[in-house]
Amino acid sequence: MLVELDIQNFAVIKSLKVSFKENMTVLIGETGAGKSIIIDALSLLLGSRAQIDMIRSGESKAIITGLFSVDDTNKVLIDMCIEAGIPLDDNQLVICRELSIKGRSIVRINGQITTINVLKNLSQYLVDIHGQRDMQILMDQDLHINLLDNYANNDFKESLSQYQKIYAKWQEIKQRLSAIRKNAQEIAQKHDILEYQLNELKAANLTDEKEDERVDDEYRQLTNYQKIMTAANYFMQLYEDEQGLSTLLDDGQKTASELAGYSVQFSNFEKTFNDGVYALEDAHEELTSIIDNLEFDSEHYAYLTERINLLNTLKKKYGPTLKDVFIFYDNIQREINQFDNQYFDEEKLNKDLQSLQAKLMTYADELTQARKNNAKILEKKIKQELSSLYMDKARFVIKIEPCNTFNKFGLDKVAFMIATNPGDDLHPLVRIVSGGEQSRLLLALKAIFSESEPVGTMIFDEIDTGVSGRVAAAIGKKMHKIGLAKQVIAITHSPQVAAASDHHFAISKIVKDGETFTKALSLNKDETVITIAKMMAGKDITEISKQNALELITKLHNE
Repeated sequence: MLVELDIQNFAVIKSLKVSFKENMTVLIGETGAGKSIIIDALSLLLGSRAQIDMIRSGESKAIITGLFSVDDTNKVLIDMCIEAGIPLDDNQLVICRELSIKGRSIVRINGQITTINVLKNLSQYLVDIHGQRDMQILMDQDLHINLLDNYANNDFKESLSQYQKIYAKWQEIKQRLSAIRKNAQEIAQKHDILEYQLNELKAANLTDEKEDERVDDEYRQLTNYQKIMTAANYFMQLYEDEQGLSTLLDDGQKTASELAGYSVQFSNFEKTFNDGVYALEDAHEELTSIIDNLEFDSEHYAYLTERINLLNTLKKKYGPTLKDVFIFYDNIQREINQFDNQYFDEEKLNKDLQSLQAKLMTYADELTQARKNNAKILEKKIKQELSSLYMDKARFVIKIEPCNTFNKFGLDKVAFMIATNPGDDLHPLVRIVSGGEQSRLLLALKAIFSESEPVGTMIFDEIDTGVSGRVAAAIGKKMHKIGLAKQVIAITHSPQVAAASDHHFAISKIVKDGETFTKALSLNKDETVITIAKMMAGKDITEISKQNALELITKLHNE
């Protein structure tokens, strides 16, 4: 339940702190006093969309903080907190949302910064706010199936979940088949292109990602064969002639040896000189080996020329590097495998589709039967609730009709039908229900659903609009009854609804020094009587009007 709400710099509210209690609380005040702004602030705290103009004029940021107590039975919420890494000390949640004039929105839960998505997921298990949007849902026939299914037990919801998983696969295959039939020529052309590219790359018989570098080096070697031989012969002659380098080096080694014999100072010189000689001999041997194995082969030269042209062509088409060509080769192999693995096999897909349709039909039949059973129970309960709200003559029927094809709910269309007067034909809600009747029907549903909903707080934002007298009193009693199991917070202009409440806040707006402020005053018993008397008789309060207010309060709490 909501324990405390702290609002800073939100709309006309400068600073407002309200402590809430269990059971039923009403917010009373004239139109424009700021009652709905308090609910708007709570909606923002629970994850609704933030807008800069929500910040009080002249302020840099708005801060909304709420303290919630969490019941041990709300296992889903507790598990979600654990999963999100949010500490849950003493079964309390402190949620804080800060909105900056720069457009930034910061969410903290128990001091830990988190995301809006986490906040929204948690808040749906904390507070349920009912207002005009719920009226719109009630009047939208396409959403009636949701209302019926929300009333179902966990077994039904598990079956619906399994059905929807199969339905998603069924849709995927249907879409794939549609694409295949629609783009059969395009798919065939794509397959042919992939086959051509794959065959071209297979025929190239590529060895590795460095093949082009090796082939290019060998090609340049043969292209410059004559120049290589001329340069090599120069070094060979330089080394091997009678008075060439070899002879000079031999003489040099002898002379170096003689110097070392004269003094140890020349030992390092001798070693360095000999190392140079050995290095030159190694170079001579290496050059001799290369030259002995070097041969100009015109056929091989032609092969290298063709190979370079082929590799360059492949790199231009699929590259730019040979490594990229290999990557492209792997990719088209995977794409070809899709064809080979019957990804585009229309016959195989049709068989899969038929198999899924059979499973869908089984689940859909079960869902339909379960809905019909649930509809009978829900109809009976709604009639009971409507009777207590002075609509005992109304007939209410949940109509379930088959669809022509599968949808995400099965094969059913659901419509809530009502006849508000004896002898009237049943009609869809949108065609027959007045504003006051909408309010009572919505409250009847909420009274029923509150038994199973995990939230600890239910907020009713002027859903009693359009009713008065005994009907308003019945609505007040209904809210009070819900408040015995859930915390109820209601905004109302109805004295009957206000009189049924356990706790009362007077919301008022004052102007001071050119600024507007909203205040919330907790009312004691005497103040409550006076306030309700004003709601009943206007500003001029008499002892009789106060007595009437007290009698109304007493009557509603004793019935």
